[in-house]
Amino acid sequence: MALGQAVDSFAQRLLELQKVSPTQWALRLTGAVATLLALALTYGTLNLWASTVASLVTLIVLLAVAVQVWNPDSDLGLLAPGMMLLTLLVQGETPTLRASGIGLALLLAHSIFALAATTPVHGEFDRSAWLLAGKGLLPVLVVSIVALLLVVALSGMVLGPWTLILGALAAIVLFVTVLPRSR
Repeated sequence: MALGQAVDSFAQRLLELQKVSPTQWALRLTGAVATLLALALTYGTLNLWASTVASLVTLIVLLAVAVQVWNPDSDLGLLAPGMMLLTLLVQGETPTLRASGIGLALLLAHSIFALAATTPVHGEFDRSAWLLAGKGLLPVLVVSIVALLLVVALSGMVLGPWTLILGALAAIVLFVTVLPRSR
């Protein structure tokens, strides 16, 4: 009888580890709201045909967000930004301010879901953890804003194929900036 109670007690403690903390819920719901904000900004003026397609895109994005809220580490999280990108491609020209808002909302959503995926489900964040997360996000935000300003500055110019080299170098610099460093 004592062994059964010990096993039950141990099993109960393991089940408690599966509980999702309020910090995790806050991260997951903030990521979902940021994704839905990006979706709302994605839609410009829509005609009747596009509104039907928009309904389908919205349904797919909502399902992807629901899956990502349930499991922040899910690969289906890429489906929502992918559908928004396709919608923007179909729409054609997107105003710079709206495109910037979409990009920043998606960056925020991705960063928050990544933070939720890499932290324990039952864990609570203290002040130092939030500061560390902000310190890791700061270089990404700075590089993104610099890239945005560069795109806006060069948007009036006609650039040749050689700009692909600059784009590849910029992507490499971004990856080097955000990759974790060994200690």
